[in-house]
Order: sequence, then C-alpha cells, then structure tokens
Amino acid sequence: MGLEEELKSLLGDSFHDELVERLSHSVDFGFVPELVWSGIKINIVPDYVAYPRSVEDIINVVRLGLKYKIPIVPYGRGTNRYGNAIPADGGILLDFSKMTNVTIDESNKMAIVEPGATWKLVDIYAQQKGLQLRTFPSSYDSTVGGGIAGDALGIGSYEYGFISDNVSFVEMVNPKGDLVRLEGKDLALVCGAEGTTGIIAKAGLKLRNFSPTEAMIISFDNLDQMMHAVGEFYREVIPAWHVQVRGPYISTYMAEKYKAPFEPQKWNMVILYPSPRSPLVEPKIYKIAQSYGGKVFEGEWTGWWSFNHGVAAALRTQGLLIHQHGLIHYTRLLDLLKNLEKSIGKLGELSPDGGFDVDIALERREVLLVNAFTQISVSPVDKKILYDLAKNTLMMDEFVKVNGSLLSIGIFAHKYAKNRLSSMGKTFSDLGVDRYEVIRKYKEETDPNEIFNPGKLFDPKNRAKAILEIPRRQQEALNFRFAIGFVKRLSPGGEVEGFKHVRRYLEDFADYSLMCIDCSMCVTVCPQYRLIPQWPYAPKGMFDFVRGAIAYYELNGSIDIPDSVIAEISGCHKCGLCDGVCPARIPISTLLIKLNSLVAKKLPEEPTVELSIFSDPELASVNDPNSQFVLWVGKNAVSNPAVAITALKILKKMGLKVKVVGTSADSGFLDYISGNGNRFLEKMKQNLDTVNNSLEIITITPEDYRTFSTAYKDYSKLAGAEVFFEVVPLELRLLKSIVIDGSNENINLHVACFSSEYSDEVIKRLSEKGFRVKKIEGCSGAILEKSLGKRADLMARAIGERYGKVVTLCPLAAAKFRSVGINAVTLIEFLAEKLGIQSAQYQVVSFQLDENSKEYIKKELIASILSSLNSQVNLIADTASFSTSGVDEYKKIIEPIIVQVVDNIGKTIASKLSGSIRQKSSESSIDKAIVLAEYVKEISNTLSTIELDKVMQPFTSLLKSRVTEEYDENVVISAIIQLLRDNTEKLKTIIATEISKTLG
Repeated sequence: MGLEEELKSLLGDSFHDELVERLSHSVDFGFVPELVWSGIKINIVPDYVAYPRSVEDIINVVRLGLKYKIPIVPYGRGTNRYGNAIPADGGILLDFSKMTNVTIDESNKMAIVEPGATWKLVDIYAQQKGLQLRTFPSSYDSTVGGGIAGDALGIGSYEYGFISDNVSFVEMVNPKGDLVRLEGKDLALVCGAEGTTGIIAKAGLKLRNFSPTEAMIISFDNLDQMMHAVGEFYREVIPAWHVQVRGPYISTYMAEKYKAPFEPQKWNMVILYPSPRSPLVEPKIYKIAQSYGGKVFEGEWTGWWSFNHGVAAALRTQGLLIHQHGLIHYTRLLDLLKNLEKSIGKLGELSPDGGFDVDIALERREVLLVNAFTQISVSPVDKKILYDLAKNTLMMDEFVKVNGSLLSIGIFAHKYAKNRLSSMGKTFSDLGVDRYEVIRKYKEETDPNEIFNPGKLFDPKNRAKAILEIPRRQQEALNFRFAIGFVKRLSPGGEVEGFKHVRRYLEDFADYSLMCIDCSMCVTVCPQYRLIPQWPYAPKGMFDFVRGAIAYYELNGSIDIPDSVIAEISGCHKCGLCDGVCPARIPISTLLIKLNSLVAKKLPEEPTVELSIFSDPELASVNDPNSQFVLWVGKNAVSNPAVAITALKILKKMGLKVKVVGTSADSGFLDYISGNGNRFLEKMKQNLDTVNNSLEIITITPEDYRTFSTAYKDYSKLAGAEVFFEVVPLELRLLKSIVIDGSNENINLHVACFSSEYSDEVIKRLSEKGFRVKKIEGCSGAILEKSLGKRADLMARAIGERYGKVVTLCPLAAAKFRSVGINAVTLIEFLAEKLGIQSAQYQVVSFQLDENSKEYIKKELIASILSSLNSQVNLIADTASFSTSGVDEYKKIIEPIIVQVVDNIGKTIASKLSGSIRQKSSESSIDKAIVLAEYVKEISNTLSTIELDKVMQPFTSLLKSRVTEEYDENVVISAIIQLLRDNTEKLKTIIATEISKTLG
C-alpha cells in the first residue's frame, strides 16, 4: 500500500487528489502564482489535499508524511500575502476547514479554539458569553491557526500587542508526530514560525470583557501634523483599544467607495475605544486635535473589517496593487516615507506611473505596522509583470534600512527572517528569548528532511529550492528600476500563455478571478460552504482555482479543464450573499450562473418520455383540456413523477380541474440558462400554443416556474407573442386554498435555487398556519449535476446529516436526497399528508449502466483517442515545426487532422459499443433506443470528466520520438486538446449516428 492508498484509507471522503481541489489550494493574497507565470518554477500545486477532522487525523497524516518524506503544508483561508499557506514543493496540504470548534472558558476568560476557526467565529462565540477578542488580524475572516503561525498585528494591537501576546497555549503536532503543549517562552517555537516547526491543533486565546466600542476620527491636513499626533499617543498613553491612520489617497477612496466617514485628501486617524472609557479618551483626543490642527468628528463602528482588505479592494479598482507591510519604530516613520518617495514616487498619489500611500496601525510598544501600497502599470497576466513586482523587493529593503522588518517572511524574504523574529519580535525579546535562534535550531534538529512547510522562513537546503531564484530574479528586475520603462518596451509583453489557455475554458470568470483580493468574506457568509467546508465550493476557492490553473499550465506546459470541474466550482445555490459582502464588488453569483451555462450548453438533450400519471382512473377527471388553469408537470419531473400524482390527488380533493401537461413537455429551462436562445424560442412558441388562452400556469418544479415567470416574459417580444398568464408554484396555490393546523410543528424547509423568488411567501403562509419553519439553502445540483461533479451528493448528505428530515420545494432535490439515503419529501407531499392524502409510490421504468459498463466505456474511449492520435502521429510530427507560431496559428494548420481523428474515434467507439447495447437491451427487455440514450449520455459524461492532458501523455512521448525539427511541445499539445474539446459535440453525434445505423 502506497501513500495515496494509505491517505484514502485514513481519511475517506476527507482525502482528495482531484485537480479542482489541488488547484484551488495553490493561491493566497500574495503574488507567488505571478512569479510562477514569470518563469520561476515553484511547485505551488499540492499533490494531495486532506481535511483533518481531529487531532488524531493530523497526527496520522504527519506520520505518513514522515514515513514517505513528503512535505506537509497547513492551510487556513489563504489570506496571507507571502505564500505561507501554499506549497513550495507540492506534498500534502492540510486544509483545516473541518476543524472549527470553539469553546469559551468564561472563568478564565479564554477561548479554546481549533485551527480552522476564524477570528470572527471566535468573537461571535465569545460575545455570546459577555466576552470578546482582545486583538485579531485585520483580515477578520482569516483563521486562528494562520494568525498564530504568522504572529500578526491587527485590530486591538494598540492596547494588546501582537497575537502572541494574547495566546495562552498552543497544542502542536511536532516533527516526530507527537502532540505537545506549548506555553510561556515555549510559544516562541510556534508563534511566527509559519508552520515550519509543527502543525497547530488547538490554541487558547485570551479574551476581555465585552463592551460597546466607540469610534472617533481626527483628520489632519498634512504629514507633519499626523506624525506629531502619533507621537502624542505614545507619550500620553491614551487608553484606546485600536488606533489606525489612513493616508490621503486611501482616505479619499474609502470615502468614495464605502461611504466611510473620512475627510477626502486628508490624513485620517481612527481611534476605537470601549464606551466606558469615553471620559478618559475623548478629552485627550480633542486636546491632540487642537494642538496639531486636526478636526475631530465621530466615526462608525461599521465596516471596520476593511482596515486591511477594504483598502486593497478600493485601491485595486485603479489597477493591480503591490502591497508590502512591515514593522518599524514610530520614530522612523518619517525616514521610511521619505525613502519610499525617492524610490517609488510621491506620497499620497497613486497611479500606474508612480506614487504610493500608507495605512498605519499603532502597536502598544511604540511599533507601527505600516502597510504601503503602490500600483503596477501592466496587467497581472502580462509577461512583463516581473519588472513591476520588483517594487515589492524595493519596499522590503526600505523597511530594513530604517531598522524595521517585514510582518511576515513566507516564500519571499528569508534574508529578513532574523529581523522579523528577533529585532521586531517584541513579545519574546521582552522575555529574553531569541526567537529566530530558537526556531532555527529546533528546525534543524527535528526536521532535517524539511517536511514541515518547506521553503518558508528559512532558505531551503534539500527541497523547494526553486524559491531561491525569487530574490535573484527580483533583484535582476530591480536593477532596471531607473530605466524600467525602457526595459518594458524592449521586453516581449502580452498575456502569458497559461491565462490565454485557461480563459478558453472559463471565459469572463477567468478575468474576474484576477480581481479577487482573497479577503475570505465570501467564504464566511456562504451557506453552502458551511454545509460542505471544502475549498473549491467556497467563492474564494473558485477564483483561486483559476490562478492555480494558470500556474499549473506554466509549470506543466498544458492543462485540460473538463466540464465536470466547471460543474464542481460553479454548482452553488446562487443566493447572492457573496455579492453583498465582496469588497472588490465582483458580481460573483452572476459569474457563476454564466459558468453554469458553459456546462449546460454541453449537456446532451435527453429524449422526452411521456409517463402515465393517471394510473388511478379517478384522477383522469381532474384533467380538463378546456380549463384555463394549466398544471405543468414537464420533463423536469421525470425523476420524481410521484409528486405529480400526489398533486392531482390534492387538486381532486379541492375540486379544481386543470389542463394537465405531461412529462413529455419541455419548458426550455436548460436552453434558457445556457443561452441557447434559438432552441429556447422554438420550444417557447410550441408551448405557448399548448397553453394558449390560459389564465394561470401552475408549476411543480422551481425550474419550470423560473422559465415561465421570467424567461417567457423576457423572450415574449422575440417570439412575437404576448404572455398574459400568471405563473404560480403549486405549493403557494395549495397554501392559499387549504385549511390545516400546523400545531407548532417544525419544518426544515429546503429552498432550492430557483424557488428563492417565492420561498419567503411560502414560509410566511406556513407560519400563518402554525408551522415553525427553518429555512435551509443549498443547491442540490439535481439538474446540472445529474452526472457531473460530486457537489450534489455532498450537499444532500450534509443537509441530511445536519437536519434529519427535510421538506423541499423541489421534486428533483427530493429525488436527489432520497438517492443518498436522506429522509426527504416535497412540500407538496408534506401538505398532502396533512390533508389525509397518501403520497403516490411510482417507479420509473428506466435503464441504468452498472459501474463495470461505465468503466468499460471510459477505457475504450481513452484507448480510441490514443489509437486515433497515434495513427496520425507522423503527419502531426511533420507539421510540428509550425508550432513556434503559437497555439491559434497552429490550430488552423492541424484542424483537418484532428477532425479526422474525431471521426475515427467516433466510428471506433460505435463499432465497439453496438454489440454491448444490443446485449443489454436483450437482457433487460428494454427498447434499444433507451439503452442507446444511456450509453450516449455516459459517453458525454466521460468526455466531460477525463483530463485530456493526462490521457495524451503516451502520445506526447511518441510524438517526441518522431519530430526531427525544433518545435514547441506545449503549443502542439494545447492545440490538440483545444481542438478535441471544440469537437466533442461532433464526436457525440458521430457515435450516436453510427450506433443507430448499426442497430438498425
């Protein structure tokens, strides 16, 4: 048994080696991926991703890492900007999303916390007990484990100092695989060690009594006034909790973007303090303002999370930002700013051509955390970006020149580690501990194989050595800084190949992903991530995937992103909560809908089936073809037709006659959401003839409700028809008419994606009837993920585990829940039961392929792709010299070859599968057309899930042996993959047509 098998055995569903998981864990707030795009081959993509659930899981994974000598990298939320939480040499990445427990020890004013809990979550738990955090990073949605590992400063540091000043103990799994408890001076081994000495498993955080927080602001006209005020805060020892200073450019943008109560073009000092201290703090604030020409006004204790990421978001709207933060004594601030002005441009002015601004937090021991921001003049995916990133190195140097340090080291700045850990490590220097030496010695003695987070904090000796190229390349770029414009003009520019390649798969989503500032606010509010705490299912993780994919391409020369991966990262609820909190103002849910449409376009059109829903002859009396009320059952109900029968029983009891439209009817939902406008219009016109002169369409599925209520009205002018009917979901129709007593019964109501428009009205009416309703949001993925991705099953299981019995507004979701063993009914069935009506039991006659048949199809499809490519290898080799012209040009040359390859694949697969289809049809006594449809569907699914770049590796080796001229292997393989993907629809058609011919 190897490492992969042992990890699977140990962790089960919490172990992952899929591309989507690996790529979404290869990015943080910094620009390591951009360095990879620039040619520094750092292996930032983990080989495996594990989600430990307990200390035992951590210990076991660590021991496997030691056994196989493979790196282990801890990951929280990826909000750091130095690559601390991403690999430098692959390995096992430990994502702590499933270790978020928080216990409040009221008597000792302490929170006992697992590493994956966010500071915000701890604060919420503490406040419920009359306590709150003393200090926390300004990235409030980052994790406790990450904050301790980086020993950050943040909100509240003016009173309480560094994070390490506020940690009582840490339990850590050390490099021997043992759990140890660190307290007092021993905390120097973990606080600021960036995960290089062990894995944090639990921590105790000191808390303070809760108190409402007041905010005052002093605005100053110039730098000198602000500097005097900072000095006064230390001389007077004002009992504030947090003090932050924002530069004039930042103040202006925060006022404009977030309506922050700052004076534009001024230096704004924000002072936060507990309400009971107002008599002590406010007179001193007014005195400072009066002494140094400041203006005092009240602030707001809202939007305070943006002390860090909000600034980055506001400034990034003007261009990609370079952000460096470091620690200096407050008396050296003026020296730092003057030096930066000489190198970067004018303070308080920001543009791609120069200038910078600062954001400053005061720490209690006269240390300032200075965030310096400047912009770059090229696109983040421009090949020239390395020259702009040199500014980051320049800013690092300026901090050290004034006897300061960086806040964090990570992958970038090992030569500054001693400055950070000893010179500016106030917590431990006050205790007489040389933290740098303690960590260095411990690392050398206990982790000689550099298993724990290699490449961070210290220069690597045995692994992750590619990072040593960073300072060399950065310095090389820095040498040109005085003639950087000239160098840029001489250097080849344009988008890196990885971005161009990834954008072909993801379109606009790829562009917007580069705007993400990795604040993780979207993760905190995401209801689906709370149910499935896995990174690709978090909005930030979806964007991280894109940058990881670009880096993967640059590292490996090719990447294929199957449709199943797109379904995985985009199959969420689309509730829009992420849109509301995103400081970068990215329209996340809209982008995910567009991403869904890319998958929906490629889903095979399933043949319509008319199921008999009038199994009970008495129900036929409900159907009145002349009724102006239409009950639209539709093809979306095929997976759960029993709901339609139950609906008919209810309507019969109510005495309502309707015109029933059965399961062979298609409202056009998939065409609508995938943008297949022409096909949608055809179906719409046909359906309007069916429902002509109807007053009301009653829908059973949320998908049909959305289509009739929104799409038909949007497209009515294009169709040349007016839409007069009302659209009402059956649940609302029933709740308006029936009389039942809820008797305070609890309902866990699952609100499916497309039922969100009417769910509040449903909940209101259920509440009025005496039910106690708990709203559950989360997409079951029943439409888009029937065959693609795993999110649907994970979501269904998570909801079932958390809530037990579920009542859902979606018949498709009910079927999905039941398929994984969850006790679920539709609201229609639930209401029927209350009316004394027994829900129908209906078995759909269908054909499903067994796992062996699916594996056979996959094996034969891969074999056919390889054999068909191999048959053309000489011709492709003969054209390979043209690959130096680039992917797009080379695609034009080899397109006829790949078209022939696709034709060969189709005919080969058809000949191999025809006999199997005939045999399966005979064995199951099911029509060959139904069996054929299932085979074609599985072929489509297989094409949507296989990674062609991996499938083609044997062909790549063969091609190398046949090419005699110089060629670009990456271009050749990328062109072939793209052309194969472009022709997948044609391939499906060929297979279906050829098999149909064979079967007669």
